[in-house]
Amino acid sequence: MRILVVSDREYKETSRGIDLITSILGKKNHQVDHLVFFRRKRFPEKQVTGNIRQLFFFDCLGLYRDKMRPFLPGFLLCFYFTYIIKKQKDIDFFLYDWVILESGYPVYLSLVLTNKIIYRLSDPPEIAFNSNRSFYRKLELLTVKKSQFISSAIKKFFYPDNYSDKFNYWHSGYIPALPGNKCTIKKEFVFMGGGEIDFPLIQNIANRYTDYFFHVIGSFKKRNIGNNVIFYGYLEYDNYISIIRDSSICIIPFTKRFTFQLRRCSYTAKILLPMSLGMPVLLKNYGTIQETDTEKKLFVYKNHKEALSMLDTIIIKIESGELNRDISKETRDFLLPQTVENRLKELDKTLSEWIK
Repeated sequence: MRILVVSDREYKETSRGIDLITSILGKKNHQVDHLVFFRRKRFPEKQVTGNIRQLFFFDCLGLYRDKMRPFLPGFLLCFYFTYIIKKQKDIDFFLYDWVILESGYPVYLSLVLTNKIIYRLSDPPEIAFNSNRSFYRKLELLTVKKSQFISSAIKKFFYPDNYSDKFNYWHSGYIPALPGNKCTIKKEFVFMGGGEIDFPLIQNIANRYTDYFFHVIGSFKKRNIGNNVIFYGYLEYDNYISIIRDSSICIIPFTKRFTFQLRRCSYTAKILLPMSLGMPVLLKNYGTIQETDTEKKLFVYKNHKEALSMLDTIIIKIESGELNRDISKETRDFLLPQTVENRLKELDKTLSEWIK
């Protein structure tokens, strides 16, 4: 069977949902093309494995820029993307039995395609497009209507009931890591991930705790907000796991604006991984995570004052030995089904039922 998987970035062997979908389908001996939608330069196709090929969609006009996204009228956006999809000559969409569209720019393809579609809803449109415009929610709804199935990382109760028969909740999970030796735990805070983070709060924390280092791992520009704040940029798992393991507290300081965009979201790998190490996690409330859960060592704040107060308390408890790296049974039971290994079993079963 020929399957086209469409994402906004190249295929790699990662724990991202769309990459795992591509990997599983390739191992089932389907002919899988993974398409990057879109690029303003031409890139040659390349064979990734025997069954997986990497393709690139070329924007023949090359006029669109992300900065146009907030203000360009919706009908012009639809016209632009419909035009470049119909005019491209490198990809014959009619060859494919199934097309799997990831949230974000790939959903523009639903304006044109008549294939059987699976929608991989990795992020809600307000995150995928970094915009709260109703246009993007309408574009997503069109994709939902045209899809045979929806694989969603967002819980079902955030979704319209009339599409529940298509809906399957599947989160890619996290890669568990063994806790480090207690002697390696240092006076360090760590954040790992993406999104919009609260730099003023990070600066306040760095100024308050000058004897702690604050590690920021992710694609963020370096800022002069304290000599003890270290920006690493993007790191692979093998490079960041030791930094997380050795840190004493994981801090997830999302901005208020970003937590609004996360209002339909729940636990992500950036929370599950430190929880699996027995680390306390301090984070801004968002989505389904609104209250502190001491059993999971999850400390949820609503403003800067609460964040600093909770951090003071956490540090005192760590220094007194009251808060250690022990993991409660409740936390273990919560984490077990959410490992990548178990999530992959669920995904494999679901895809086998859908794609026959």
